[in-house]
Amino acid sequence: MGYSNLFRSIRRRFYRRNRFKTWYRKASYYQRKKDKIDDYIKAFRSPEQLADKRYVRSLRRDMICSLFKYGSYFNEYFLFGFEGRDSEYRSSFITEGIRMSFYPRMNSPKNTNMLENKYLTYKKFRDMFKREIICIRSRDEITEDAVQVLRDFTLRHPHYIVKPVYAAFGKGVHLDSICNYASLEEAYESYHESGVVIEELIVQGDGMAALHPPSVNTLRIPTAVIKGEDGGAEVRLFNPTVRIGMGGSIIDNFSAGGISALIDPDTGRIFTDGADKKGRHYELHPDTGVRFKGFQIPRWDEAVAMVKEAALMVPGNHYCGWDLAFTKDRGWCMVEANCTAQMGGMQLVTRTGRRQELENLISKM
Repeated sequence: MGYSNLFRSIRRRFYRRNRFKTWYRKASYYQRKKDKIDDYIKAFRSPEQLADKRYVRSLRRDMICSLFKYGSYFNEYFLFGFEGRDSEYRSSFITEGIRMSFYPRMNSPKNTNMLENKYLTYKKFRDMFKREIICIRSRDEITEDAVQVLRDFTLRHPHYIVKPVYAAFGKGVHLDSICNYASLEEAYESYHESGVVIEELIVQGDGMAALHPPSVNTLRIPTAVIKGEDGGAEVRLFNPTVRIGMGGSIIDNFSAGGISALIDPDTGRIFTDGADKKGRHYELHPDTGVRFKGFQIPRWDEAVAMVKEAALMVPGNHYCGWDLAFTKDRGWCMVEANCTAQMGGMQLVTRTGRRQELENLISKM
């Protein structure tokens, strides 16, 4: 093993050992973003405010202090409205710096790999995915049989979605086609290099396409499995949201520029305006003009039934964020599971911290 590979191996082991610890999250983020702090300030503050050097210096200090005390990443400082707010307000949020520390308290570590690996998740919940998915792993040997699997898939689905096996925030997700390659062998080698999951396209139903037709708009429904009054398992929904794309993007992901809004768990009706990760709020979708507040999610009861069933299929896992899409012919289908799901969207839309609400659920797990 060369020195570069050895270093990468050590770094991966260190990351896996410490990624759920708050000190690591805060220190790692500061190291990566400290030289970009002024870029965040410029993105969220006016030219007049930026001209006041004393104000900027004070803001910079408070952002760094807030990162290490409350775990708020620099964009969260603005999105959650931390400036000028007291400790009680700031500590009410589940920030990115502290978010990962909740998951070992809720979920068994043995489930983490299965729910973070997109193909293993597919195999576990195959009936809920309702579409064909194949996996090409970089560590597997390239064989004629393996290439044949890709050939058969692309004959049925010449256009498809490609995802990294392990990925978050929509990174690396893209629409692709076998027509983009000179040969099937070339396509396979390209996918094999880093390893990918290849999915049959989701044909979105009208009920969700109305929000934004170019993107597959999804639900993020977090579930918490707690002890019910009768001592048995009870599944609660934890601030479900809808994610909608903008412009020509096929991705609805909130971290990739999409809009998020909160859904009433009892009725399936959106009850807030939309918001994006740049801090902008929308009464209407900027492309389609659809009003967010009051929009009824189609066949909500079916979506809820699916995630409640899925939540009970992984013993030892008490919290998970389920992503669902509404298909034209098959109803709701699972897009993926997130056992370390982000919690920013459910908080920034109304600037409401959810930490105590989550703590109350954990006490009942």
